[in-house]
Amino acid sequence: MVATFLQQELSDELKKIFKGFRLKNPQGEESELNIFEQLLPMPEPAAEQEEIPSELLENGLAEEQTAPDPYPYIVVRIADGEIKDENSAQEANITLLFGTYEPDYDKQGHKDILNIIAKIYERFAKFPVLNGKYTIQYPILWTLQDEESYPFYFGGMNLTFEIAAVRREDPYA
Repeated sequence: MVATFLQQELSDELKKIFKGFRLKNPQGEESELNIFEQLLPMPEPAAEQEEIPSELLENGLAEEQTAPDPYPYIVVRIADGEIKDENSAQEANITLLFGTYEPDYDKQGHKDILNIIAKIYERFAKFPVLNGKYTIQYPILWTLQDEESYPFYFGGMNLTFEIAAVRREDPYA
């Protein structure tokens, strides 16, 4: 098994877990969580047919078009892995990065992050195998941001999965 398959299948599972789960986005709308693999999307340059004169950009009178705002989001990032010996299963470490937006002045956006963490933990505590191929390993680590970033809130979660091992087939070994 390849770690990128795990990444894709975990992304698909997160979409199922969070179907109907809605949080605020910077446009003031309720939005489902956006799930990205490895990185957030890159901003897109302004379309050529809608070229904005540079003097307008420099004076702050116009802005270039960019990719849609990703909030709220989960990034499913392959962090690293380990194969301990020729008879061991591969272990892949996946880092989940969370970003949410909560403009209310009571600054309770960290609770959205904790709810996301709880839903993911609950899924794998109840059913530790993903698609019959990947088994969650403990410990499961999670964290909240250290510094103030109102109205944006961030957190992370480290999940380790055991991936089925490739077995030696050499008859002369």
